[in-house]
Amino acid sequence: MICAIYARKSNEQSGLADESKSVARQVEHARAYAVPKGWSVADAYVYVDDGISGAEFGDRRPGLARLLNTLAAPLPFRVLIMSEESRLGREQIETAWTLKRILDAGVRVFFYLDNVWNRRDRAPPARE
Repeated sequence: MICAIYARKSNEQSGLADESKSVARQVEHARAYAVPKGWSVADAYVYVDDGISGAEFGDRRPGLARLLNTLAAPLPFRVLIMSEESRLGREQIETAWTLKRILDAGVRVFFYLDNVWNRRDRAPPARE
């Protein structure tokens, strides 16, 4: 199964070591999360916003905008991996609406730090 990765890091993240919050590290961990599940990650489906606040949405987050533009049918991937939901956004309403758009497109979303997933009933099952 083909999956995508979304990683975001703000300029300011107190309480975390630089290595653990970098987008490169998030992508590395997401790829490692996919391997035992038998999922493949194509580089074309790795979406990154580096140094951009999670309070920003729309065109101010080019990686997220590119991800959302990919959700039109036919879907190139069925699973999206992120470190945690806060990578998607910091503003509660915008984040929930964005997550709903992704789920409504039929994509299952996995958060590897919590080892949990979100899905809508009509999303196709993914091998776990």
